[in-house]
Amino acid sequence: MARYRERADGEHPAVWLVGHSLGGYLSLMAALKRPQWVKGVAMLDSPVIAGWKSGLLRVTQRTGLNERLSPAAATRKRRTHWDSRDEAWRHFRAKPAFARWDERMLSDYIDFGMRAAHAGSGRTLAFDRNVEYLIYRTLPHTLGARLAHGAPVPVGFVRGYALARSAPGGARHDAAHRGRAARMDGRQAAISSRWSARSTPTARAVQRLLTSMRSTAG
Repeated sequence: MARYRERADGEHPAVWLVGHSLGGYLSLMAALKRPQWVKGVAMLDSPVIAGWKSGLLRVTQRTGLNERLSPAAATRKRRTHWDSRDEAWRHFRAKPAFARWDERMLSDYIDFGMRAAHAGSGRTLAFDRNVEYLIYRTLPHTLGARLAHGAPVPVGFVRGYALARSAPGGARHDAAHRGRAARMDGRQAAISSRWSARSTPTARAVQRLLTSMRSTAG
């Protein structure tokens, strides 16, 4: 966000942030840090830990257990290079988690989540896996407590049926955002049975949520 605003000489308008999982978590952190840059946040199955779970997260971070219990360990071993776009496509398509993705979503992931290697037609990840690792290791355990006092911008949450358990903060999250957040539950924002089964229902659910939050924001 800072880079975009620098390119616009500081005149870049406030934006709506939409993020899935860790992307939603980081979008919320950005909104809390720079609310003047953000109109609102739409989180897609992004777990915001609150209550006793936040204490558990703090303990696992201090003891190093969170590296084994979170995606951090896998991140350190993440493959970073492929000889071609086709090889990258086959690599991810063969993984169970990515095999459920809509093909357009996987194409976007490869086209925008990777960059051309310096030589030939190879592809490398566009992000530093070590930075991703450090993000997972240092996720704030106080975010739920901060949200208990309300958010400076509208915050909304969309969940898929199969991932309903990850609603941020559960009932506490809903109570903490009365009048400030527009939340859509599994009935209102049905995303088939999994996020990636079809992209169009997900897009419609996000659009409905943004429309609702705009009216909440006035």
